[in-house]
Amino acid sequence: MNSEAQVVPPSPATVTIHEAERASGPSGAVLYGSKIDLDAAVSRRKTGEDIVVRGDDQRANRQRAKQIESAVGDAERQDPHKQAGPLVLPHYQQKNKPPDGHTFYETKKRKARKKR
Repeated sequence: MNSEAQVVPPSPATVTIHEAERASGPSGAVLYGSKIDLDAAVSRRKTGEDIVVRGDDQRANRQRAKQIESAVGDAERQDPHKQAGPLVLPHYQQKNKPPDGHTFYETKKRKARKKR
């Protein structure tokens, strides 16, 4: 019998999708609301509303954001726009509008804030 401890792989990253809105004012913060599923996220984006993908794994967040925005149409990734404020998040948006709006995603250093 082997007395060595078995190595347990880490659990897959938890990625959640939320309703979102941009905070008023110059901060550029993204406020997150209720948790939604993939179909609801795509529906919100098709009507020009914002969403945010949250979680600790930046790569998984980015991939899910791309998946959602690409389901709406021809999507492009955008780095945080400095002129939008210091707390703005990276995002995907449509190359050709409509719809307006963004699929934001969290990074290791940039997080959405809970809507009050």
